[in-house]
Amino acid sequence: MLRNLVGVSIFLCAASASAAAMTVHLDQAERTGAGGPDARWIMSLAGEIDAAAPARVKAALARTGPAGVEVYLDSTGGDLLAGMEIGQLLRQARANTHVGRYMTARNDQIAGAGPGVCYSACSLAFLGGVYRYVGAGSQYGVHRVSRASGPAAGDLDTGQIVSAGIARYIRGMGVGQGLLDLLVQQGEHGIYLLSDAEMKALNVVNNGRQPADWSVEITDGGEFLRGMQDTEYGRGKIAFLCDQNKILMFTFDQVGDKAPSLATGSWIHSLLLDGGAMALLDPDSMVADKGELQTFFTLTAEQAGRIAASRSVGHAMRAARDAPALVGFKVDVPAASAQKVRAFINHCMAALP
Repeated sequence: MLRNLVGVSIFLCAASASAAAMTVHLDQAERTGAGGPDARWIMSLAGEIDAAAPARVKAALARTGPAGVEVYLDSTGGDLLAGMEIGQLLRQARANTHVGRYMTARNDQIAGAGPGVCYSACSLAFLGGVYRYVGAGSQYGVHRVSRASGPAAGDLDTGQIVSAGIARYIRGMGVGQGLLDLLVQQGEHGIYLLSDAEMKALNVVNNGRQPADWSVEITDGGEFLRGMQDTEYGRGKIAFLCDQNKILMFTFDQVGDKAPSLATGSWIHSLLLDGGAMALLDPDSMVADKGELQTFFTLTAEQAGRIAASRSVGHAMRAARDAPALVGFKVDVPAASAQKVRAFINHCMAALP
C-alpha cells in the first residue's frame, strides 16, 4: 500500500515547518520499574514525524526482542507516509500505543506517564498499536492531508490515491472507516479532536481489549455458546451448555506456569457480571492443561438469568470472599451479540425442571 504513495509529497501536521524532528528514546527493561528480564520496554516518540523517523523506530524495535514494548507518542504530526510506516512497524512488533509523555525515574522521581497530544500523521502511527490507550488529559486529533508545496496538476488524482491508501491502512488496523470521514472533512488548517465516545465507537482506542467473539458451536454432545476475547493480559474464553436439564458454564483462563498450582488450590469463585460479582458454588471440576486453567460449574437459574441480561460475563478466583481477585477475566457482550447470548441462555432456562 505504501509503495503506491511513493513520490507524493504530503504532510499531516499542525506544527510549523521548523518543528523538531521526532526523537526516539528507548528505556531498558530494568529501568522501567517493572523489574525482571521479562519486563516490557518503554519507547518514547516525541516531535514531528520526519521521513527518516521510521528507520530510527525500526532500529529501536530491533533492540526490544520478545519482551514487548509500550510506545508513548507525543507529536503534532508530520510526514503522512512515515506515520503509516511507523504504525506498520509497531503492529509487526505487537507493540501497544499510548498518547502521552513517559518520564523515566530520576533521582527521587517515580517513572510514569503524563498527558500528550497525537495529531494528524501521529494519529495514523498510533493505530499501529495492538492495544491502544489515550490517557486522561491527552488529545487525539485528525487533520486533512495537505501538500508540502503549493497546488500542482493532478492534485485531484493524488488526493484520491492518498485517501484510498489511508482507507486501506485504517481498515487493516481494525479501526472504523468513520475515522477517514472525520479526517477528510476537517479543514486543512484545523484539528478535529475526537471525544472519548468517538474513539471507542471507532475502535481508535480499545483500552487493552480486542472485540469479543460470540458464536454457537455444534458438537456431538449438542450445541454450546462460546465467548472469547483477547486482552493485553491474555485470552479469556467462556462457554455455556444445556445438559440434561442443567446449565453448565466452562471457563478457560490463560495463566501460564501457574495453572497446575492454581488447579489444586482452595478458592472462592465469583461470577463477574457487568461491574459486579455474584457468588458461585464450588466448581464441578478444575484442571490445568498446557498453561490454561479450565473450570466447570453448574449454574442456578438466577445466575443464568443474570448472565442473559449482562453486557459482560466472566469468572474470578479469590483466596477469600473479600480479597482481591487473584485470577480472573471477563468477556464483553457487545450489542451485536446480546440477542444471541440472551436467546441461547433463555432456551436453556426453558428446559430447566
